[in-house]
Order: sequence, then structure tokens, then C-alpha cells
Amino acid sequence: MTIPKRLNGFYASPVAENTAKKWIIAVIGQDILLAHQADITNNPFINCSVAQQLDVFCKRKITLGQWLSYDCQVWDLMPEAASTDGFSTVVLRDLLTIAGEEVFSLACRAVQLLNWHDTHRFCGRCGKPNQATHKEHAMACSSCNINNYPRISPCIIVVVTHGQRCLLARNANWASGRFSAIAGFLEAGESAEQALHREVFEEVGVEIDHIRYIGSQSWPYPGQLMLGFIAQATSEEIKVDGIEIAEANWFHYKQLPETIAPPGIIAGALIKRFVDEATVTYG
Repeated sequence: MTIPKRLNGFYASPVAENTAKKWIIAVIGQDILLAHQADITNNPFINCSVAQQLDVFCKRKITLGQWLSYDCQVWDLMPEAASTDGFSTVVLRDLLTIAGEEVFSLACRAVQLLNWHDTHRFCGRCGKPNQATHKEHAMACSSCNINNYPRISPCIIVVVTHGQRCLLARNANWASGRFSAIAGFLEAGESAEQALHREVFEEVGVEIDHIRYIGSQSWPYPGQLMLGFIAQATSEEIKVDGIEIAEANWFHYKQLPETIAPPGIIAGALIKRFVDEATVTYG
């Protein structure tokens, strides 16, 4: 299969093309198993011939689609696979630093599909077992004749700006000194814009305007789609909610906190976008 360039090497599909070889994303819990001889920075996934020795530990296999023109599967492995010679595990989040956003996104899809299979084994209407379909990623109940599809929870994330400053906050569960953008889930019936106004006001007491959409990123904890924005503040006084947010401050674009998200994560990309634009505007 020739994959359009805009898909960055991956075509999502539950149908195998029966290509000459396969790429295997080996998952143990939330971790990814990598082969030592793999070119991790370019393609950390396992060639099917190398993966054969892992087959004995495999609990299930799901076709994800095609990666770099070959079929790609996720293998759900037993914990014992981690001790196989020639392999080692890496935390899913670390793939972003090791191999970049494209590889991280594909690994996220693998982990999310496994989680979705685990949490949708039974029909939510009648309680009878669901069965995976073959033509699409869906869990079907033959009794109710309904399909359940992978659960994706949309979230907004926003860097709020005020001139040369941006507003960053520390979650109550984070270590001191770690700051990031404001984020939250969309509620039923909300638009993304409504969620932005509500979340920013609820968490830090600031009102916003001039909302700009920047981009999105899949986030597998467990299955969010992060919608990234930059917005301008129309008020300056910060009033943290004291529940989700422990502290929040305005930071000059040349004096950001020491610990912020890297640019590969959408929060970091939004902060970098603000800094780049402020540098052009203010020098």
C-alpha cells in the first residue's frame, strides 16, 4: 500500500494487507518492548521475524493498519516476555523523546486499542459478551445488534497569554516547580470554545477571548484527544481553584519555569508557539 504523505507513514485499518513482513508493537501493560538491535530513533518497532520468539508470550494480536507500507500489529504480551534476551522495555511516554511524535502516536494507538478491548468485553445494554469485528475496529453485540467503537475523550488545552506573559499552572498532584498549560475534558453538550472559557475560569478565575486553534494530539492516558489552543486573557487576577490547581502565575516569555513540557507534547508545543510569536513581536 502506498500511504499518503500527510498520514506520516501510518494508515489506520483493522484489515491486514498481507504484506511480505509485519511490524510488531509489543506491549506489556503500559510499557513497550523494544529489540536491542532496532534503529530506535527511526523505527523502534519489531520486525516479525525477530518477534517470533515472543509469540509464546502473546495473549492476543490486533491489526492496527499499515506502517511504512507494511502491516502493523500490536501484540499483548505476558509480563514474562520482559526477560527475553535481546529485548528491553521502555515507558510509553519515553518513546516521544526517543523516537518522536509519529512513533509515539502509533504506540499510543496500540495501547489504547488494547485498553478498549479490555473495557468493552461486554455489551453495555444487555451484558452479553461482545465480539471484535473484522472490517472495522468495533466490538459488536449480536444480541442487541449494536457496535461499540474505541472510546476517545476530547479535551481542551490552552496557553493563555497577556502581552509578553503567559499563564501556566501547577496541578495539585505535580511536584513543586512543574508548570503547564490549562487543560480539561469537554462536558456533554459543550463546544470546544465553551469548554475553554469554563475550564480557564473554573481553574484560575481568568476570562479569555481571541481563541486560536493550533493543533491536536492523541494522548493514551487512557484515551484522550487533546485539542490545543492559544487564547488572550481579558482579566489578569488569578484565583486558583485549590482543588485541581495548586498554583498559577503569569510568566514572561523570557523567564519561563525550569520544568515545562517538551515541544513534542502538545502543552510544550503551545508554549513554544507563544514564545516564538512573542520573540517576533517583542524581540
